[in-house]
Amino acid sequence: MSYPVNTLSTYTNRKKRNTGNSLPLLVGALLLLCCHHALSQPGGRHEHIGSNMMVEAKAGYGFLIPHRLEMEIYSKHFPSFEISISKETYGGSRWEYMYDYPVIGVAYWYSALGSTPYLGSAHAIFPYINFPLSPNGPTRLYFRPGVGLGYLTKRFHRLDNYKNTAIGSHLNAAVSISLEIRSKIVDRLYFSGSLSLTHFSNGSIKTPNYGINIPSVNAGLAYKLSKDNPYMRSKLMPELYPYEFDGKKFFQLQFGAGMGYKNMEAEIGGKYLVYSLYTNILKQVSYKSRIGIGFDLSYDGTDRQIIEKGRGEELDSFWPVVKSGGNIAWEIMIDKVSLMFNIGGYFSGAYQGEGGIYEKLAIRYYLNPGLYASLTLKAHYARADYITLGMGYNLNIKYY
Repeated sequence: MSYPVNTLSTYTNRKKRNTGNSLPLLVGALLLLCCHHALSQPGGRHEHIGSNMMVEAKAGYGFLIPHRLEMEIYSKHFPSFEISISKETYGGSRWEYMYDYPVIGVAYWYSALGSTPYLGSAHAIFPYINFPLSPNGPTRLYFRPGVGLGYLTKRFHRLDNYKNTAIGSHLNAAVSISLEIRSKIVDRLYFSGSLSLTHFSNGSIKTPNYGINIPSVNAGLAYKLSKDNPYMRSKLMPELYPYEFDGKKFFQLQFGAGMGYKNMEAEIGGKYLVYSLYTNILKQVSYKSRIGIGFDLSYDGTDRQIIEKGRGEELDSFWPVVKSGGNIAWEIMIDKVSLMFNIGGYFSGAYQGEGGIYEKLAIRYYLNPGLYASLTLKAHYARADYITLGMGYNLNIKYY
């Protein structure tokens, strides 16, 4: 059974430098869970002809963006390669035709990164969703976000590899964003061309964490393994599932908590925990999304070190470290998975990051219509700060 759509100083400068520049860490869990759910469905109530599965191979050519002066030594052009298996949706579930029948899949990506002795080579495995941007036809334009796991064969080491200032860990998040065009050559055979950006980062779990950004141009071939299933679309929306958005007047009250970890030994020394509490008040505006406002409380152990360094004395209370804030919130639902975006500012806190503005991007997986697990990235001015894991609850309150 599908879940409802609606439930669905110098010291300071050092800290700023090691936060990386990678806001788009998180879409991965969303894509992984969504792809797993969709790929495992046999088509729901509709009869289906084939699997709609495709295999695809791509080759690309790109370069590494030297967004820090220290990274100029990596400035090279190099090839990359990708293989993937995907499935074209056809309306077996409600979310598929609500998003105009996207293509979902899992890809493996590889590049030697110009054979630099400092970075080594890069491997990535990520699920993705290819959202259509143009009407259905022989040639179609797509937007493809994908996030998963990446592995870099070399990382920063203060003795053996100190010139690798980009990444402090072997294991990282891998993000891929593409604007893609697909065109049918003959029956079941397709050409694809794309412009993409591939990113590796660990979200400051282990510093340094400048991140690696690779724009590239790609071309490839895809072959569909079976005959197409016809698109299924009802003239009227099908019957509503229990608790699903039905046009009645109600709002959602969400509250949750999370905990994170920051390894700052390479910069300021030590390992620190992060705690967060939040609430969101949201109004359903469509079958896909809801908007509203949010409030936050957070405690970051690295902030305490910065405050004490600035004051020249130890704090006798943890309250100056606690930050409160308010934000605008927007949630997008895809089946029982959702994406939550928040952007706002701090009300209090002795140290408020880079200018007092913060952003959050969260992936949520609804275990039932109310309870969800979440993975959240918090950033300041699009510079990743930390990641938290947590739980939350979504309470529907009718007011008509």
